Amino acid sequence: MTDLGTGLSVLGSAYGGAKLVEKILGPTAEYIGVGLKDWTEKRVHNVQRIFAKAADKLGDKIEEPGSVPPRVLKEILDEGSFCDNELMAEYFGGVLASSRSGVSRDDRAAHYLKLTTDLSTYQIRFHYVVYATLRQLFVGSGWSPLLNDHNTQMAIYLPLTYMYATMEFCDGEPVSEIILHCNTGLDRLKLITHYYGGSAATISHHNKARGWVDVHEPGICVGPTAFGAEYWMWAVGLGATQAELFLHEGLQLRNLPEVYIPPGAVRLLPKQG
Repeated sequence: MTDLGTGLSVLGSAYGGAKLVEKILGPTAEYIGVGLKDWTEKRVHNVQRIFAKAADKLGDKIEEPGSVPPRVLKEILDEGSFCDNELMAEYFGGVLASSRSGVSRDDRAAHYLKLTTDLSTYQIRFHYVVYATLRQLFVGSGWSPLLNDHNTQMAIYLPLTYMYATMEFCDGEPVSEIILHCNTGLDRLKLITHYYGGSAATISHHNKARGWVDVHEPGICVGPTAFGAEYWMWAVGLGATQAELFLHEGLQLRNLPEVYIPPGAVRLLPKQG
């Protein structure tokens, strides 16, 4: 019991105490031992931040009965403790919040945490940007990312200037290589549908064959997938919500990073009518 108290105290010291950590974890809190006191201050801070984000996303639900599977806690402690990127911490925190349930064997979140660990910080940001953009553009449309014909209708063109802004690129970063890394990586994992990218002429040429609109600057053309939308739902703390509700107007999203879309920056590709 001393070990448990020490471990919880280490994690809970920054933002509300050990009781809040225990509320999130439920009985799984028993897995936290005294070894945490030997962690570096940075590792402790990283995990504290993840728990704080999970608590924010749970809101009043934190008072409801529930627990986090031990495998999920293991991923948070082993991998999340080395996560110092803010948006990746959002994903860890969101999946942690999503994992809390009354079903002891429901450890689906462990899969999404491993996926988060396997993705680069660029790919995480790109995934978030694409789906946050899609939600802003199509919320309330009645479409579902689980239906292929709807996904085709949700194809969008992201100009390179927009990618510079939303990806927050800095001087010295190899932008073209990073965008290719994000597109090919997420497409391979079925997290997005990557149509093509390149110059305005190249994209317009391919668009013409599809009956889509012309574009006037370099960029990329992407669309959603069912798995990509499902992962986004888990990452924002709504893993228990059906992925088909990704575009539902009543979706309760809490404390999410905002993605600003400059007027005219993003084009809907399929021609209307």
